[in-house]
Amino acid sequence: MKGAGANMSSAETWPGLPERRAAQRFAMSVPVAVQCPEGSFPRETALSHDVSAKGIFFLMNSRPREGSSIEFTVTLPPEVTLTDAMRVQCKGRVIRVVDDEKTNRHGVGATIDGYSSFIRLSRMDANVVRMG
Repeated sequence: MKGAGANMSSAETWPGLPERRAAQRFAMSVPVAVQCPEGSFPRETALSHDVSAKGIFFLMNSRPREGSSIEFTVTLPPEVTLTDAMRVQCKGRVIRVVDDEKTNRHGVGATIDGYSSFIRLSRMDANVVRMG
């Protein structure tokens, strides 16, 4: 990590970066479909690192600009929803970008400013999500 020396597998706060989360976070590695309505990067499937009710941190190939608006869809597992798995569509804003020089990917911290839909997945759909 440029200037941070972070370990991507750690669920702890990235070394050298202040804790900014205002809500409980869940360490999870699930696909996140990310797009920028402003068109500053192409639609991409990223990989989450952790998620809370107010924000998300994920890894992606593109490097979004801090402050840019994003839209993303993430499937939350039953361990987080305390019911069936749910596909959640969100709108947010990029608040920080950390370059990972080892993988040439970018860690992106984003707020969740609003939810546009919640789709409860059937148990069969949830199994497909976990396997795929």
